Amino acid sequence: MKYRSAICACAALMSLAPRWAHAGDGSGAASQSGGGSLVTIYGLIDQGVEYVNNVANGKKGTTNAFRMGDGTATSYFGIRGSEDLGGGTRAIFDLQGGFMPSNGTSRQGGRLFGRQSYLGLDDTTYGRLTFGRQYTMRFFATSFINPFGTGAQGLTTLDNGIANARADNSVSYRYFRGGLEAGVNYSFGRDAVNGDPASAAAANCPGQTTPSNECREYSAMVKYDAHTWGVATSYERDYGGTSGTFGGLTSPQLTDSRFTLGGYFKIKDAKIGVGWIRRDDEGIKTPKSNLVWVTGTVPVTPFFYVDAMVAGIKYDDSPNKALVLVLRGEYLLSKRTFLYVTADHIHNYGTLADAATTITPVPTPPPGSSQLSVIAGIRHTF
Repeated sequence: MKYRSAICACAALMSLAPRWAHAGDGSGAASQSGGGSLVTIYGLIDQGVEYVNNVANGKKGTTNAFRMGDGTATSYFGIRGSEDLGGGTRAIFDLQGGFMPSNGTSRQGGRLFGRQSYLGLDDTTYGRLTFGRQYTMRFFATSFINPFGTGAQGLTTLDNGIANARADNSVSYRYFRGGLEAGVNYSFGRDAVNGDPASAAAANCPGQTTPSNECREYSAMVKYDAHTWGVATSYERDYGGTSGTFGGLTSPQLTDSRFTLGGYFKIKDAKIGVGWIRRDDEGIKTPKSNLVWVTGTVPVTPFFYVDAMVAGIKYDDSPNKALVLVLRGEYLLSKRTFLYVTADHIHNYGTLADAATTITPVPTPPPGSSQLSVIAGIRHTF
């Protein structure tokens, strides 16, 4: 009933448009303008068929599997808008919801707008101030040096926070000047949804009216992008909540912190990226870890691109570590549609059992073993 009401409200809002037209930015999004305001519908759909091997299946047993899922990015739809207030200032909003095309269900713990849901002001001189559920500063520091993004393979297999760098109930400020970008974010309750069970996407940590630092989040970021090279750094800290909070952060005295540093450079049309995340996750037995990666994107032809990544994670004072190799080919059918084949091979050491894919349910291998995931699919943005 809640979803039906929300969808009806969105439909009623959009019905006020005098006319619809394709946006001129090549995104294919439908837009509405009038009275100094602009509303755009946009999104992405990714769907593929995956083969994954060495899936743990009972005592000392394994199996292989074929299944459906989105490979290069999580699918979503969005409604964003702005109104010109004059003097270089705009009112802005963005409502973005993730979904699974294979069955039509919502992501991020069943939220209608679980990816982003914010309102604020954007000024050409003073920057952008927004309120709601939105990306933390860590997202902006890593997104431009991670071509595999929030897809099912790559860094997301080694750090579940890569695809979930968001916070509820947050105040965010970003400043832009030329290639320089800086920002801060503070959340009064970083994740109000209980995934039942709790998960990285729905951590059951509402905060707000609770004492001390329970379920708070803060992050800061500085980035410079010169288009042929760029560097970025960020710091983020998540505070724990209660016994029901995801990830072992069962009290406000326990925190999960990430320091990130990375950059990229271009050689002709090829882009090379490097990154490092130093994490201190007090919700697990071996809290301190280093995650490092090197990526490359090469346009073989104007219509065919190859992405590659080598990434590794090592936990301090532990034999647990993992090495990931990813290779992806993309063939562009148009500006908004491409076909792809992507493969991820992971090798675990110690008792670590990270999977080569994050498509749910996550098919973990036996501890200390390897796994291969191959996905062939199609992606379309609108």
